Amino acid sequence: MSDDPVISVQHVSKAYRIWENTSSRLTALLLESAGGALPGGSRAGRWMRDRAQHSYRDFWALRDVSFTIRRGESLGIIGRNGSGKSTLLQIIAGTLRPTEGEVKVRGRVAALLELGSGFNPDFTGRENVYLNAAVLGLTRREVDERFDQIAAFADIGDFIEQPVKTYSSGMFVRLAFAVQTAVEPKILIVDEALSVGDIFFQQRCYERMSQLIDRGVCIILASHDLASVQRFCQRTVVLQRGQMKFDGPATEGTKVFVHLEQEEKNAAYASRGASTPAAQPETTTAALIPGWPTTLPPVPPDVRILGNGRARCTGFAVCDASGAPALHFAQGATMSVFYEFEILQDLEFCFGCLTVRDKTTQPVHAKITLQDGIRSPARVARGSRLRFRQDTVLNLHCADYTLDFALEMISTALLEQPGITYEDFMAAQLRICELHAGAGISIRLRAETAPFQLLHFGLTGLPSHSVAQVVPPVA
Repeated sequence: MSDDPVISVQHVSKAYRIWENTSSRLTALLLESAGGALPGGSRAGRWMRDRAQHSYRDFWALRDVSFTIRRGESLGIIGRNGSGKSTLLQIIAGTLRPTEGEVKVRGRVAALLELGSGFNPDFTGRENVYLNAAVLGLTRREVDERFDQIAAFADIGDFIEQPVKTYSSGMFVRLAFAVQTAVEPKILIVDEALSVGDIFFQQRCYERMSQLIDRGVCIILASHDLASVQRFCQRTVVLQRGQMKFDGPATEGTKVFVHLEQEEKNAAYASRGASTPAAQPETTTAALIPGWPTTLPPVPPDVRILGNGRARCTGFAVCDASGAPALHFAQGATMSVFYEFEILQDLEFCFGCLTVRDKTTQPVHAKITLQDGIRSPARVARGSRLRFRQDTVLNLHCADYTLDFALEMISTALLEQPGITYEDFMAAQLRICELHAGAGISIRLRAETAPFQLLHFGLTGLPSHSVAQVVPPVA
């Protein structure tokens, strides 16, 4: 990988003028088109300039963003909607000019930004291949040599000869990605476009991008799919309201993004929390969780804890099926995890969450207690302690893993709404306290080591049923 940056973004800011009304914007356009024709000292000139200067405000989509990308690097750009991701990509691609700062790009850029950008809807797919490739700098002869490869990757059949205005969104992005990656770019920019393709196409796209990286192509990927960014990108830039909050390893960047997102959710909850009725203490004696340890070990001092001050973890224990402390498990064994949180402020509906992560920090299993039908009271009073036990059958590949423990909350009113969707639930889910990599476990082979006695191959062992039959040859 060369030390010379392929892309250099230095102190880039982008402002958009938000006008109070159409007439004010028209006045500014007249002044701009008039140039020096209207004397500044004239009554009309003074009036028009004063009107234009006080009839708009600047909205800064980006503020002082700086980073460099070198040959063969893959960079993920993540942030919530409105954080400035698309604006930044358009500036790098050259379709937007920054208000402040400078961007230097060395080499041909292929960008997959907005669906259909660069395509003429009335042209056929074939005609748009030649048009798009010509814009990217290829000669007709070069496109002739690569057309079969482009058509094969797009895999849209006879639709290649039909106007693209008849295409579905998936067909659109298939053809666009096939063209953009066939022109041998030095830099490939992809902005959420792959999300409209099916899983088979997405797998081919990621395989193609891996090949491009091996050839030294710089990849920039903007996506809301944190798992894909973490798996595919080496580095991550995190944007929040136009400002860069992080630039570093992708695994850390996704954690920063989640933390920032939770801070915004916490602020929104706190702003309306003043009207929330205080929780009432439980009058009944809570039943002891079966197998609960006599003494719960405290949280080790080196464990990373994220929280908003509304609760704290008092301890956890990782045990085998018999309740004995354990960190080594045979494949297919049951792990019992016990953990407790002390409630420091009145909370609404709470639930526990256990996450198992592999060596790349990818979550291979995550489950909340609500999914097992465990419901806490609608309100939990300050001073209470919430205890959880989660039993997990470790049908996992033999390897080392880490465990995260979390206390999460959701509005009781929202949870009781009929027809709540998964998206609604995830958007409203509030992380109160979370322990990252609280414990490490290892999964090894069972005592029986013959291949046919292994539980499964691959990362996880899914419930399954098999039937076999031998059909004798026909006489």
